[in-house]
Amino acid sequence: MSVSLSPWATDVFGEQAPAVRMFLGQALRNMQANAQAAHEQTNSRTNHTYGTSRWQNQFERVQDELKELPGATPVKPFGFPFELMLVGRGLIYPFLYSKTKADVRKARIPSESQLVKELFTFAPEPKHVQDTFDFGFGGTALAVEPRGGLAALPQGTRLILVPFACNASELLEAHWGIAALGESRRLEWATVPEPLALPQTVTSYGTRLASVPEQTAASERKHTSFAEGSEPTLTLSSRATSDRARDVPPQTEAQPVEDQTSEDDATH
Repeated sequence: MSVSLSPWATDVFGEQAPAVRMFLGQALRNMQANAQAAHEQTNSRTNHTYGTSRWQNQFERVQDELKELPGATPVKPFGFPFELMLVGRGLIYPFLYSKTKADVRKARIPSESQLVKELFTFAPEPKHVQDTFDFGFGGTALAVEPRGGLAALPQGTRLILVPFACNASELLEAHWGIAALGESRRLEWATVPEPLALPQTVTSYGTRLASVPEQTAASERKHTSFAEGSEPTLTLSSRATSDRARDVPPQTEAQPVEDQTSEDDATH
């Protein structure tokens, strides 16, 4: 039996809305299957492998399922290892909101990372304006500017959240909708979060390790000491005369690039 689409879904995705809804459910089913397969392959006593694989798969399997839709475009946020999918006017962001069945209307975003702040510039304004970005400069809040692929998104793009609940044993439920980012990372739903159908059939397992690659015979292996290894190539640059005159210390390492992957969503 077909389920009617809400007006917001048709407004955001157009005629692709039914396909987007169906493929999102399939992507999450594939995500769970791949993560469980990785966990089984390692025979680990912890859920670390499952958690890492699930985090990766929640983005990559969504891309696999949606990439063939007309007009679907991958978007690479600055400093983030995965691409998010833009279909119509909808930028899709899947995330784990619970490891057990829980009321999605009370869900929180896993972390208020820089990525999350940039994504929610495409979401409705919260009812109560947060002072999260107020750094004490005269009480003036600093605006967040999208970077990377997010900076090139067309006007009118809407952030579509896909919160799901799962654990190493099972995929429990999933929803989609539009929400603002409220205080304490709580979501203020602008639409009713609607359940996504989760099919039982898996359409992609990924590649499992079927055999151990052939190893070099012991007699053919040559053990070398540290001194026998190849010398590394070093790139040196001289300091400016003005820096040497002012005793400016030499720079030995490049400044670190801000990382957007430290989300609690990747915990296990």
